[in-house]
Amino acid sequence: MPLPPTCPTPDCDDWLWKDTTHTNTDWDNWRWWCCRCDKQWYPTAEQLQEYRYGPAGRPQPPVHRDPRMARQ
Repeated sequence: MPLPPTCPTPDCDDWLWKDTTHTNTDWDNWRWWCCRCDKQWYPTAEQLQEYRYGPAGRPQPPVHRDPRMARQ
């Protein structure tokens, strides 16, 4: 899993958390959240891709796979 970015607020350099409180309608509907500033940001398109499928350049299965399915 890639490391989260730091807070974009100029006065804060805390790490952001992946806030999944809005995933009840969609598993991929999440935000970045800073616990120090108590603000949220939408992830960029690149961050969404990276957290869905893992870092680019390495052939890997999707990060969010069903654990009940047998690996082949």
